[in-house]
Amino acid sequence: MLKIYLLLFVVCAGGAQAELSGLLSALHYFGLYSNGTAESLGISRGQCHYSFETFALLEERHTCAPDDEHIQHLTQLPPVRKPPILIKCLQPENVTNAEPGLLMMHSAKEIVGLLKPVGNATKRHEPGSCVVVHFCTASSLECARVAPVMNLLPHLFPTLPIAYVDAYEFGRFNAEFGIVSLPTLMIFHQGRPLIKYDPSWSDSEKRSFARFIMRHTNVKTVDPQSIHPSILNRTRTEPLSNVPVVQTDYYLGLAWAFILACLANYLRQTVFWKQLVEMVQRNWRESEETQMELVD
Repeated sequence: MLKIYLLLFVVCAGGAQAELSGLLSALHYFGLYSNGTAESLGISRGQCHYSFETFALLEERHTCAPDDEHIQHLTQLPPVRKPPILIKCLQPENVTNAEPGLLMMHSAKEIVGLLKPVGNATKRHEPGSCVVVHFCTASSLECARVAPVMNLLPHLFPTLPIAYVDAYEFGRFNAEFGIVSLPTLMIFHQGRPLIKYDPSWSDSEKRSFARFIMRHTNVKTVDPQSIHPSILNRTRTEPLSNVPVVQTDYYLGLAWAFILACLANYLRQTVFWKQLVEMVQRNWRESEETQMELVD
């Protein structure tokens, strides 16, 4: 008899456990129960309110799904920041006492000669000639604002050639090197453009330009305190002026003329233009008829 009671107890316990498991599964499906703790699941969105209509149309899967999106930050790995592109530049063995300065490019021949490679290095991690080129134009307001910074940059990097190219005068180099905005600072290694820097309005400081060069090359700045105060005062206005030059942009005039011509051609094909022409012609005919009647 005792064995029969034990057998019945085991059967009832198994059925109760199965019912409890099914209930917990249903609660877990509706987001009302979770096997993990609050610390492991993160912030829960709380109880979700369902109706038969939302359950039948599966709308709860879109509006009140379980806490997956709230615990993704516990399983996702932090983004890995890519290391900066490092360029190895040749450094002169004999440092002269000549005062460094910004190299002003006046012809395409000078630009090609400046970018001429030195040695047989073909990869950026091999020592090669490095040149920093500043693409700008004298009529740009932003270029005039960063002009004192660019004038000072050769004194911060006396062993690194830094040149200025007028993007308006040498427009063909813009398409060749991918210059889409001014000012643009580009680092060349063995005559090949590798990295360009388009500073924003709030980031156009001497520290941002110097940080960009030091981040991607093996060249470091000199101590700013070692620069003579007279040089600091001179770099505020020369060789690049901090006042934009007013120039007549003929290309801009041609662009506006083309836009106005297209607009006139579009208006000529509209109904309003046709009605206007008919009204003028009708008034002209009526005025001629009136003058003829007065003459008769």
